[in-house]
Amino acid sequence: MSASVLPKRWWLLPLLIAILFIGGIITAWQVSEVARELLAKSFFTIAGTLATPFILETSFAIGGLVIVLIFNEWRRLKAGPDWVEMEVRTEAKKEPGNTADS
Repeated sequence: MSASVLPKRWWLLPLLIAILFIGGIITAWQVSEVARELLAKSFFTIAGTLATPFILETSFAIGGLVIVLIFNEWRRLKAGPDWVEMEVRTEAKKEPGNTADS
């Protein structure tokens, strides 16, 4: 089985940053009326842009590809590499004057 290049808890820092970011947005939403309006307008602008036909289809295609690659990497780390080792037999070369085999 191949060893992972990533540290054991690589996901901890991104998770912590995401929790802090979402916590900051929720706090701003609860505290300020201006922040609430700005966040709502920003959300609808981003959602409207992502819902355009070309961007929506492209983002789904890229997202699907990322999901397949992540699943494949997880499967390879779990099951090991996919290659097959072959045994190659080499025969001894016969010399023209050697008649010991015959």
